[in-house]
Amino acid sequence: MDALDRLIQLAHLSGALDLRCLLSGPLEVDHAPAPAGEAVYHVVLSGACRVLREGHAPIVLKAGDILFLPRGDAHVLSIDGDADSRLDAMQARDNGAVIVRSNCGEQAPALDLLCGRFLYAPRALLIDVLPDVVHVSFTSASAPYLAPLVGGMRREAEEAQLGAPSIVAALSTALFTMLLRAWLAGQPTLAGVLGLLANRRLGASVIAMLERPAEPWTVEMLAKEAAMSRATFMRAFSAHSETPPLALLSHVRMQLASSMLARTTKSIADVAADVGYQSEAAFSKRFKEVYGVAPGRYRVEGAAG
Repeated sequence: MDALDRLIQLAHLSGALDLRCLLSGPLEVDHAPAPAGEAVYHVVLSGACRVLREGHAPIVLKAGDILFLPRGDAHVLSIDGDADSRLDAMQARDNGAVIVRSNCGEQAPALDLLCGRFLYAPRALLIDVLPDVVHVSFTSASAPYLAPLVGGMRREAEEAQLGAPSIVAALSTALFTMLLRAWLAGQPTLAGVLGLLANRRLGASVIAMLERPAEPWTVEMLAKEAAMSRATFMRAFSAHSETPPLALLSHVRMQLASSMLARTTKSIADVAADVGYQSEAAFSKRFKEVYGVAPGRYRVEGAAG
């Protein structure tokens, strides 16, 4: 298992396709901020639109584009059209696979769009290190695997055959990893944890943290994993990430601990030991600093959710 795959597993990613939108303009569709633990995505099957975010330049989307907002920022979808056009009232119907929204009546839409969500665990390290906007094309020659996936999502959402909701959900979950892979391939330089993972030697130190969090890691030990001297390791690490190695280790440990608390029956003391804390009290203090609640409360609230 590579480090990226491990981070995806720790984030407990799952996908959902909520809407197929068949729209004509002029029209602006408001999207409120997503709840905590939700990212949003839009897949443009045909047509074009602009995505407007307060304080940012508009993002132009055309057929073949996928826009992913990891933190679910508020945004507006703006669709151009003739100001004198007579649009139908917005209608929504459940076709058995997704909700279909349209204001086109029997006319061809100016925009055919799939809209969905990615759900993730609180303070997921992978989400934390992504930019506010991830923009890729599923028609790019560098990502030939995306077009068949999107085609499958479109077909299942359109035909709504038996089991379509389950298939659409599974394909939406796979979409996260595939669009992230396509985006990473198109980045000339990467910073933060992603930059560390892209570097073979530094990535080895991150993998070591993920695979063996209970070890009493020091900078010297992590440098050895990267086959570097301490000084060289620190210079290289600092060039890729503003987060020092031991601060990143703490984040990794808390992410692993939150997963164990939510998904196992291990005692808090055992969880603390599994992520490298000799003292349950020290672990609980750090956990509350990160998540805002004590480990026991986090477990109860996670179970309730």
